[in-house]
Amino acid sequence: MLIKFRKYLSIIILIPVLISQSCGKKEEPQTFVPPQQENTIDKEKEQKEREEFDRLKRLRDGISDSASIAADTSSQAVDSVKIKTDLEAKKKKLVEKEKELNKRLDNPKTAITDYIEFLQRGTSSGGNFELNMKKASDLWVNGNIDRFKSNYKNTSKIIVVEEPKVVSQSGTNAVVEVKIKKVDGKNNKNEELEMTVKYNLTADSKGKWKIKDNTVVKN
Repeated sequence: MLIKFRKYLSIIILIPVLISQSCGKKEEPQTFVPPQQENTIDKEKEQKEREEFDRLKRLRDGISDSASIAADTSSQAVDSVKIKTDLEAKKKKLVEKEKELNKRLDNPKTAITDYIEFLQRGTSSGGNFELNMKKASDLWVNGNIDRFKSNYKNTSKIIVVEEPKVVSQSGTNAVVEVKIKKVDGKNNKNEELEMTVKYNLTADSKGKWKIKDNTVVKN
């Protein structure tokens, strides 16, 4: 009986020791090692693909920009040539017109030539009397169309015997002389009157010559 008791006591004492040793033993944690090489390969591949994409994108944009710039440059060049040509043509036309205008305005004789032509047209058969008398009147500093209509209402012809010539010219003042023959219808017959007329002219701010007054000498 005593022997069994000791045996049970030994078992009871041994169990806590085993439990203690079991609890004191620590399990080593398992560590997972990631596949570093595989990840590195994927990143390098991704980086290369991104660089290639960026390169292609820059190339595409560069081609588009170059084409756009070339098109714009070509269009601008055509427009520039056209504008330059038009400007040169207009400039040439303006210069020619200005030369012609200056030629007429610089010579007071031209004003008298125009004046006599208006009188001839107005008094000729079939001519517009009213219109040409007005144009002739406008060439005077103080024109009076009624006076013109009265002076030339019976005139049937005006003949230039000697062309207008400049007697004197100084600054904006000039004297032009012309010899004419005037044919008037009076008492059912034509009366001819030959005369030398001296016109005193002045140029306005634009250089246009106008008649101030005149002196008539009958021949």
